[in-house]
Amino acid sequence: MFWIWKKKFKTITDCIDIEKGKPFLIIGAGGTLKEYQKQIKAFIEKKQPVTIGINKMTDFHIPDYHLWTNKQRWKEFGNCVNTKSKIMFASDFKSKLINQHFKGNYISVSYIDKAEYKVGYQDGIITGHFRTAGCLAIMVAHLFGASEIFIAGMDGYTLYRKRELEQGQQNQHVYGSGFTDDASWQECLEKDQQVYDAMKQIEEYGVHFKIITPTKFEKYYDSNILKELANRK
Repeated sequence: MFWIWKKKFKTITDCIDIEKGKPFLIIGAGGTLKEYQKQIKAFIEKKQPVTIGINKMTDFHIPDYHLWTNKQRWKEFGNCVNTKSKIMFASDFKSKLINQHFKGNYISVSYIDKAEYKVGYQDGIITGHFRTAGCLAIMVAHLFGASEIFIAGMDGYTLYRKRELEQGQQNQHVYGSGFTDDASWQECLEKDQQVYDAMKQIEEYGVHFKIITPTKFEKYYDSNILKELANRK
């Protein structure tokens, strides 16, 4: 059995096609998770997808897999992980850092995240310029054998206007109120462009995906997916 561990961690190579033929839902930490909570949960009930969580989102849903690539986010929010999830860490996470919040077995994700690298996978290493764990998770789902890939809560940093966020009328993240990112507004704009570029490269590589909640990345947003579930209790 795959989850009978012979060592502390497994790698992406160990996980190729481990969930072959199943739909996947990547759950980011965007503020739209709150607004569309009922519809997303109805979607999960209907599709029964394998779920990959990004950062602090376990108050919304306990994911099958939980991916962490940002060390600062892990230090701040790592205590949110649930023992029911299979935890995935970027391969540069040291044991001392991981052990701050987690001491179990995990999956080590080796990847190169640099602008000069094209999206791909070879010899156990994922390559590309992903910018966020959400984009990397698309490739992880693909390598795990996903039949379809859906994404919720990948809003982008600038889906809402700066004033709306500063006044707390809208939220960047599901775990906070208003403008909760640690970057300036200009940096947020730049990050959104980098994320869009990453999505485009992933699509060109041949991996198709749909975002099911409102997002800055409109090219990949399919509003019809949740509409049919809008009135479901």
